[in-house]
Amino acid sequence: MQILTILVIEDEDSLLQLYRIVLEKEGFNVLTVKESENSQMLPQKEFFLLFKLISYPNKIFTRMQLMDEIWGRNSESDLQTIYVHINRLRRRFEHNPDFEIITVRGLGYKAVMKE
Repeated sequence: MQILTILVIEDEDSLLQLYRIVLEKEGFNVLTVKESENSQMLPQKEFFLLFKLISYPNKIFTRMQLMDEIWGRNSESDLQTIYVHINRLRRRFEHNPDFEIITVRGLGYKAVMKE
């Protein structure tokens, strides 16, 4: 049985580990995703979007919920921004054996853990 471990540190640093993938946030500038021995830095919005989705496996988030939480209620970005960032994340992690981001037609997006 594989376990999702979430550890949130009280300051601006946090860590989320999902099977073989680790998301690390060190301060506001270092946003890293590590898969086995590979490591890549993500743009801030992609990192927070991925962090949100895999923190709540199988939970559906509407585009508006993601927009409000990650871009802010007063953002001038439109909902197409979510679509673009989700597609970038899908391309980055298309070969990841642990999860995939799926579209729930008419509702939004969710991260689904693979068996």
